Amino acid sequence: MKLVTFAFATFFAAVTASASDSYLLRVLNAVEQVGKECKTMEPSAQEAATRLVAGGKLFAAGNPAFISELSGRAGGLMLIQSLGDAIPAAGDVVMFGAEQGPPLSETVAKSGAHIVAFSDANIPGASITFSGHATENKISPTLAAIIPAWTYTGVLIKSCARLGKMPVTYETIGLPGGYPRIQQYQAKGIFWIDYTPDPADTSPTSDLGVEFAHSVFNCLQRAEKEDRAKLDQSGQWAAQSLKDGKTVYMYCMGHFIPDEIGKSEIAAKFKVNTWNSGFTSLTPPDDPIGTGDLAIHIGYQHPPHGLFEHALPANAKVVYVDLLQHRDTKSDPNVIWIDPMWPWDDAVVRLKGYDIPMLPPSGIVNTAIAWEIYRLATSQL
Repeated sequence: MKLVTFAFATFFAAVTASASDSYLLRVLNAVEQVGKECKTMEPSAQEAATRLVAGGKLFAAGNPAFISELSGRAGGLMLIQSLGDAIPAAGDVVMFGAEQGPPLSETVAKSGAHIVAFSDANIPGASITFSGHATENKISPTLAAIIPAWTYTGVLIKSCARLGKMPVTYETIGLPGGYPRIQQYQAKGIFWIDYTPDPADTSPTSDLGVEFAHSVFNCLQRAEKEDRAKLDQSGQWAAQSLKDGKTVYMYCMGHFIPDEIGKSEIAAKFKVNTWNSGFTSLTPPDDPIGTGDLAIHIGYQHPPHGLFEHALPANAKVVYVDLLQHRDTKSDPNVIWIDPMWPWDDAVVRLKGYDIPMLPPSGIVNTAIAWEIYRLATSQL
């Protein structure tokens, strides 16, 4: 773990000295802080793991975007489900996204469930609350809540594994094994598999949480370094469109991101909508994109082919954030590709003896990029 700590400290010292206001660096700082606090998550995760292995249920509650991010998610747990209006049993566990969501009800608080809240503020009725350090880093509180939630999930998985049970995780449907895995496990109600801990593994339960934070840190660090010129240009394009009275469209996809962008101040300046590139069964928006407009796509694995066909002939510019670059627009001066730097399987943590990697960085990284483009645009108005 010394290598991880060194990487955090060395890079952060360098970026602090630059006094940059980059949103990516602000999120990077929050990720670093959460990663260093994994030890404080261990007692709660061990309590949660004991309950779940004994047959308790795992729920997500609070902010709907938070629930969506943790549920049915590549790299996430198959066993987690939305609490909705249900009352958890005394042996259950609830992960509660407190920011900008409904309050924790007294009934749920008194249910006896182990309630793990994610917020800058202490949540009355919760068993424990973990901060994403939104206030001190000046980042979205809803985004900040996602950082410790996924980090905690890593600590929880390791805690379960050390008890001899491994919670089944999703594989991205962008890989050939994604859908068959759903049929193999979720469709049959199989959410656990037996796991034999490595006798040589004497590491603390927090390792997977630390590794997740370190991996997301690295994605943000690399995006800041390698995408900076493209981000700056994207911000300039957006600012110019707004100054000229044109429209900046920000299309997005994913579990957490559409709500994060569509219900935030970004939607006051940009026209926000969902565009699910790579999913041909879903009809994309048909906005009247025209000359001088800018269309930004915060995507996933595949580039938004239909957006190029819609926007470029209309003399609009396009910025897209996806893993794949669209080869036909590589040299187009009106197109910018931003690489979010996370891996294709959208999972960055491995556990010896388990078949696939776990825990997705994309929601955190892509949202940070969206906020950075917005910050750059509005700072020039």
